[in-house]
This record gives sequence, structure tokens and C-alpha cells, in this order.
Amino acid sequence: MKRSMKLAALAASSMLALAACGSDDGLEEGEDGLTKLTVYQITTTDSTPLYLGIQEGFFEEEGLDVEVKIAESGSAIIPSVVNGESPIGYANVVSDLAAIDQGLDIKFVSSCCGVGSDPDESTSQVFVEEDSDIQGPEDLPGKKIAVNSTKNLGDVTIPVALENNGIDPSGIEYVPMNYSDMSGALERGDVDAIWMVEPFRTIALDNGYRPVLSNFVEAFPDATLGYYITSGDFAENNPEIVESFQKAMDKSNEYATENTDKLRELAVSEVGLDQDVADRILFGVYPTGLDTESIKLYGEAALDQGVISEEPDYDSLVIEPVE
Repeated sequence: MKRSMKLAALAASSMLALAACGSDDGLEEGEDGLTKLTVYQITTTDSTPLYLGIQEGFFEEEGLDVEVKIAESGSAIIPSVVNGESPIGYANVVSDLAAIDQGLDIKFVSSCCGVGSDPDESTSQVFVEEDSDIQGPEDLPGKKIAVNSTKNLGDVTIPVALENNGIDPSGIEYVPMNYSDMSGALERGDVDAIWMVEPFRTIALDNGYRPVLSNFVEAFPDATLGYYITSGDFAENNPEIVESFQKAMDKSNEYATENTDKLRELAVSEVGLDQDVADRILFGVYPTGLDTESIKLYGEAALDQGVISEEPDYDSLVIEPVE
């Protein structure tokens, strides 16, 4: 029996706990003069730059006292952002665009995380068992691939990555399940391949699985795929808070890029990884500014894959940082 997938708790994160509001926008000023701001994230290594920025005082420098609360998924965060229960939160770009397509009032505030251009350094890969007949990406069409959810990042990027390699992605069946269940499904033969992101990617390698596709990088190299969002109402009523968050997040991402050793420490203390795993995981790219071009790239792909019914007016969705 191969080493079982650890960190099941990471795939079933804490339920969303909504904070009591001190004003109509849930904001109040502390005795230290800082504005208290709750930011919702999920249990992911890509949350570590946010924790790092808090630790290093970047948000305090911008007048914010940030408290991070954990939700079970980005999809759970989006409604709480829209209805005003949380001012700012994280969700991946496909989830954001799907919510906007359903009529929800979401604005992109800051870039959270993305990928580079080297497939071997990708935080996201499709794996098969070592003795699988699947030798490369050309063998994936017609197979069953486990993804954590359908009509989302996995089944949007895998077809694009295959097409970019000159491969027709027709006939793939995407099977939704928790990351913690994928190893068992692969070994039982319930699926032919599994899509894993860090830290599960590193554990998949420990299990002896073989990567055959780096879907994020091979679909959209050097692109941003995670964003911090707010509601249109909050952005309109609190432009100074949004601007302060943007500035602090830029400082955090820039510092994180240069200090991955500190991200590894936070992956243990805040995300809950074992030290052994945290020492070996790959981190993504943490852009500064607001990457609007990547939103458009993913929007086109989401439309092609039937996740959204039409492309939105991208200019109306972003809150451009003040220079």
C-alpha cells in the first residue's frame, strides 16, 4: 500500500465564521487608530503572503488591522463578500467570473497568486500511477480525471493546456472529489488521473505518482489565477480602505517573492502543513499590481468551456490601483 494522502483536514477546511459588524460595512476603528478589516481566505499555501504582510507590519503601515478568517472554499467566500458580511476575500478567477456571470456584484481588488513559465516548477499538475499506460498528455483524452470541482480551474485549464500542446481534449470525463480522496480513487482505478495542487502535489510525488501535465503553466504561463475581491458597494463606500489594502498587499507579495523561507514557516504555523512537506513544496508567483490581462485570458477560456454565458465588461470589474 502506498503512503496515504495526508492533510485531509486541508481539503475540508474550517467552516466560514462570520464576524460581528461594528458598522454598516463591518468596519470599526481600534484604540490604536487602525481600521479593523476582516479578510477571508482558504486553507492554501497561497494565503501565506497575506499572513506574511500582517506579520511584517505592511497592513499596519497602511492603517489596517487585518484579521484573517478561513472559509471552506472560495465559492463560500464570494456570497459573504457580496452581501457585506466580509469586506474582502479570496477566490480563484474562474469562481469569480462564474459568480459575475450569475449577476453578483464583484470587483477585483488585488492579485493574490499566479504561476511562472516553467512546467517543472508548477504548483499544479496532473498525475498518474507509475505503471499507468498513460505516458504523456497525448494519452489523456478519453480518460477520467479527478478534479476538486467541475466548471472551475481544473477542467478549464486542462483542455487549454492540451490544445496548446496540439492535443484534442475531447472525451475527457472530469470526476469531482476532495483532494484527500483522489489517491484512493486512482489506486482503485476509479479514475485514470488526478489533478493536484500544492501541498497535495508534493505528497503525490511522495506516493510515486508520475506527472504528465502541468496544466496551469501549459495553459496560461505567467498568469495570475487568484484574486482578492470585494463588492461593488464596499468599493464605492470605502475607496480609501480598498486603496490601503492594495498597497499593503503589493508590499506583501513583493516581500514574499524574496522570502520564501518565511512562507515555509507560515505554511506550518498558519496553514497547518507538516514541516517535512512545507520544506519541499513549490510556491506560486505573487504578482504586484492588479493583473487584468489574466482575467481576460481566463474569461475567454471559461466562455469556451461553458462556465460563463458571455464575457463581461472587464473594465467595469477591476479597481485600478492608484499610482
